[in-house]
Amino acid sequence: MTAPTPAADPAPFSPAGADPTTPAAAVAFGPFVLDAAEQRLTRDGEPLALSGRPLQVLALLAARAGRLVDKDAVLDGVWGHRHVTDSVLKGAVNTLRAALGDDAKAPRYIETVPRRGYRFIAPLRPLPAPAAASATPTALPGAEAGPPSAQAAWPGAADTAGKGTGTAGLIGREAEALQLRGLLAGHRLVTLTGLGGIGKTRLALAVAGDAPPPDGVALVRLESLADGDPLASTVAQALALGPGAGASAAALARALAPLRLRLVLDNAEHVVDAVAALVATLLDGAPLLQVLVTSQVPLHLAGERVLPLAALALPDDFGDAAPDPAGYAAARLFCERVRERQPGWQPQRADAAGIAAICRALDGVPLALELAAARVPLLGVAGVQARLDQRFTLLTRAPRDAATRHRTLAAALDWTCGLLDAAEQRALQTLALVHGRFDVEAAESLLDADDALDLVDALRERSLIVVEPDGGLRLFDSVRRHALQALAAGNAGAAGFNEAAAHQRHLAWLRTRFEASEAVEFCTPLLQWLPPLAERVDDLRAALRFGLVAEAADPAVRDGALRLLAASLMFWARSGLRAEGLRWLELGRAAAPAAGWTRTLLDLGHGLFVTFAQLGAPADALAALRAARPALQQAGETRREYLSLYAERMLLMRLAPQDEVAPLLARMRELQQPDWGPLARRYLQMLEAFAWRDRGDFARYESTSRAMAAACRAAGGRAEVWAVENALTQALALQGRLDEACALIARTADDVRAAGRQREQVQVLAIAAMLHLRRDAGAATLALAHEAVRLLRADGMLWWMADALPWAAWHAGRAHDAARLQAWADAVAKARGDTRGPLFSRLRGALVDALAGHAEAAPLQALLQQDPGLDDDAALALAFGVPG
Repeated sequence: MTAPTPAADPAPFSPAGADPTTPAAAVAFGPFVLDAAEQRLTRDGEPLALSGRPLQVLALLAARAGRLVDKDAVLDGVWGHRHVTDSVLKGAVNTLRAALGDDAKAPRYIETVPRRGYRFIAPLRPLPAPAAASATPTALPGAEAGPPSAQAAWPGAADTAGKGTGTAGLIGREAEALQLRGLLAGHRLVTLTGLGGIGKTRLALAVAGDAPPPDGVALVRLESLADGDPLASTVAQALALGPGAGASAAALARALAPLRLRLVLDNAEHVVDAVAALVATLLDGAPLLQVLVTSQVPLHLAGERVLPLAALALPDDFGDAAPDPAGYAAARLFCERVRERQPGWQPQRADAAGIAAICRALDGVPLALELAAARVPLLGVAGVQARLDQRFTLLTRAPRDAATRHRTLAAALDWTCGLLDAAEQRALQTLALVHGRFDVEAAESLLDADDALDLVDALRERSLIVVEPDGGLRLFDSVRRHALQALAAGNAGAAGFNEAAAHQRHLAWLRTRFEASEAVEFCTPLLQWLPPLAERVDDLRAALRFGLVAEAADPAVRDGALRLLAASLMFWARSGLRAEGLRWLELGRAAAPAAGWTRTLLDLGHGLFVTFAQLGAPADALAALRAARPALQQAGETRREYLSLYAERMLLMRLAPQDEVAPLLARMRELQQPDWGPLARRYLQMLEAFAWRDRGDFARYESTSRAMAAACRAAGGRAEVWAVENALTQALALQGRLDEACALIARTADDVRAAGRQREQVQVLAIAAMLHLRRDAGAATLALAHEAVRLLRADGMLWWMADALPWAAWHAGRAHDAARLQAWADAVAKARGDTRGPLFSRLRGALVDALAGHAEAAPLQALLQQDPGLDDDAALALAFGVPG
């Protein structure tokens, strides 16, 4: 047999062998309309992705409706007398039957006459060409079942949900569909990759039928293959090529050689090696063949073009204003799937935030969103959102005809993770301990293996690790939760690997990261070192919980956790998480040894935390600093000793009587290094400014503060400028320049808000509120006060504004309430053991003077001496207008 001649582009729609009885240009049969003028087949008015030679076969048989057309006549009429085999015709008829939903054993449209040919048996209804598009058939055909191991069919427009035609049923995949069309137009092998449930099959089915080659498009589903051994015979059987074609990959290539066919191999990841070997042979031996593969991993063949499929678009981070569900693809898909279950359903305004939260929690993965939507008719949007922590028991309501691996979210992830080898499973489970984003270096550190980079890349290739546009890495949240469950169950157990071992690696990684940051914090702008650590706060919590609670009995683990705590205390103090940091500090100090370097670090951290957070007992912190200093000096820890001296001086200002501080400042001058920049030197400069203040030289206090602010600004220390301007504001106020002080601190507070750092910089906002309350109690001032109160109360620090709150009552004309509030402020200061600084003393003194000049001076003075009987809630109510 001579080699087949390569097929040319198909002839016009009317077959060459059509006889004079060819029906009208458009004919209807069942729910279908065959339109010769438009060269298309529609079903229920929707175009089907049937074209090329399968469509020509249909036209020829319909032109001879009711009569047997032998195989040679079809081959001659459609293939133009070219020498092609019977298997080519069988493949075209198989594609045609799949498009019609016809059954070869019980045909409604095309009857096979064994060993002879085919007959079109459905009644035809001639239609004028213009009416073709509006014809409305009345019956819907059934679907043809494929072989148990695979299915060769071309559903064309029907996606996995059975909706729409072509890309009309896709949601949020317009760009990917365009990319896929472009790749199919120019390349013979295209692989569509992505996480299980991301929508690969749906996109492939929607696009592959566009601009099909002359011999059509064939789909072979591979999901039920247990291994790759029968792959060639499976494809041959699915394409109706006969048993000989499936004997080997080479035989299959010879059978396909005459065809201009697009072969879609769906769900190849579990037999990817076998698929790669088969496709390589087919592409070499069938030069007119094109292959589209859907797989969680590429085939890694020469000439392969890979299109990774990402999750659907999600809303940006949102605050009070929830995004419109119509504005992003994930929500549009979610809402459409709810409507399929509950016709007429429309999201209400109250649902918007919940829908956005569901879409973000499920990472925009279509399968997860569809499973969540299935629960809305029973639970509502809010109910689904509330149960997402139990997502693997919640997301289980797939359609009955869904693929087994897509029946539940857990099944989809079981399928995906089950394809990993043992090393990859251990890598995934270890990385799952990381909260949020990480980078390649972090992954390598956590995995601590020679092949760590290869393991990370393997997980990325399977779409289990997502690469963000800026290069950061993360796991899908559902993937992460699934991996953590597997870790807890010991599903990737190996010598030396278990849940505790993975947690120890995680703790060691965090400790390295925080210790490295601690070494540069005092000379680096706060807004450079703090945000990266803030991204790791959930990791920090988990590591401390593991080391100080779960594994507290293991001395080595506990020691590592205590050192991590010591390295993180400045973070807790400066991040706006002061109250939580204090709880960790108390837990760590209770678990710490009585002596040793770990104890030294924890004592130093304690003193620094209380200094910078202004939370905790200053006397206790001072004792801890002094206990740590000999070890710091002996170890030559210059930076740590310098910071400990700064913290001691700040604590001394809160305790009475104050010690002589000149030797302390002199020692700090000795410790300063020539290469220390202005941000490191500002600690000593700040103490020198306070020394001028304590001597009553407020002008020198002001000039020193201005010079320090300029130096910090030049060094890029925006947050450090805020701190210095706070001190400068107080210098102005202490000189009686209240309006000037209010204007300066208001600008500083505005800059803090613009940077979104209100919680971290609560002292700045509190000083702004305090000084404005000293001047008036107008609406703007009360707004400042309420803002500061809310932030202070979050950390249990309302006491910081105690001397300012009486002024709110005073300006409202409630002198008795002001006196009671001042008595409360005095009681709070006494209970804390704090000595008021100059500004706070000025606030109190001015109020006492005002009360002494009141008409009822004697009763007011008596109130100052009494127990006011107020707690924080009662004090706030009294300050802001509830009569006492």
